[in-house]
Amino acid sequence: MRHLRATAAVAPLLALAACASPASGAAPQAAAVAQPVSVAQPQDDGTSCTGPGGYRVELPPGWSTNDAGVLPACSWFGPGEVVVPEASDVRTAPVTLQLLDAPLAEAAGPVPDEVARTELVVGGREAVRIEQVTTLGLYPEGTRITTWAVDLGGRTLLADAVELPRVDHESAVAALDAMVEGLQTTAV
Repeated sequence: MRHLRATAAVAPLLALAACASPASGAAPQAAAVAQPVSVAQPQDDGTSCTGPGGYRVELPPGWSTNDAGVLPACSWFGPGEVVVPEASDVRTAPVTLQLLDAPLAEAAGPVPDEVARTELVVGGREAVRIEQVTTLGLYPEGTRITTWAVDLGGRTLLADAVELPRVDHESAVAALDAMVEGLQTTAV
């Protein structure tokens, strides 16, 4: 199983990006890149991983994720090997998961450039699936983003697939949908 690579300088940028709307701000520009650090697979079986908030997802065949370190374990996913450049806000993983300390209604509010919204139930938990196509903002105009927000009892798991160069977006969305639909939670 291949692994994500990450470095410490990216954590503050990811936290900032997680708080920003995908359709707001300037388009990211690549910054200076230093040598990335390899991060180990979080699970021995290589087919699933458990995030720090108690969620567990199955990895699509041929995909990798990150271990704890710069990013929380089990939070970035991509086909093959994904590299997170140092000192950059460029996103290199097409699928990400993050846990928010906010209820579903707050976390799944209206999204700029939203083109579809579906309310669903996933594993007995309320969920919202949102599709958007960006205009001006963080990503280039026309970027497709699919986001899931899943209620975890007062907290919300946000999972998204962002259209990136050199990654088949439809496959990334299919992987995201399968990961969310197979989501398991413990002690949440």
